[in-house]
Amino acid sequence: MIRARFKFNPRKVADDLDRVVILVQKKVAMQLLEGVVNMNPVLTGRSRGNWQVTIGAAATGEIGGETGPWSSAQEVINNGAAVVDTMNVLGAIYLTNNVPYITELEKGSSTQAPQGMVQVTLDRVGAQFT
Repeated sequence: MIRARFKFNPRKVADDLDRVVILVQKKVAMQLLEGVVNMNPVLTGRSRGNWQVTIGAAATGEIGGETGPWSSAQEVINNGAAVVDTMNVLGAIYLTNNVPYITELEKGSSTQAPQGMVQVTLDRVGAQFT
């Protein structure tokens, strides 16, 4: 007779799964941030510099107001990455832009991004999972 012993630790499996899900969530958040920032049309840099990454609740304010200063694309991405890196439990990551005209830009009001940037990025990133 052959006996095999299999030790199953459901807590370890759950912890490992949580770590994998958090890692995927962080990677997707960064792909979304990079996509919207890089596709964001730029006249003054106000809307591009106002992409904000937060955990647990959406940002409510605007960065730099109407006159700036606003961050470069790379600074916005780096700032967002610093927030994403702090995430170590499952939860919501918010990507927010509170400039008053961001909806118009998303609807294609700029010839630089006639298809918008958010939905295009969501579709591109989401295609990885279909």
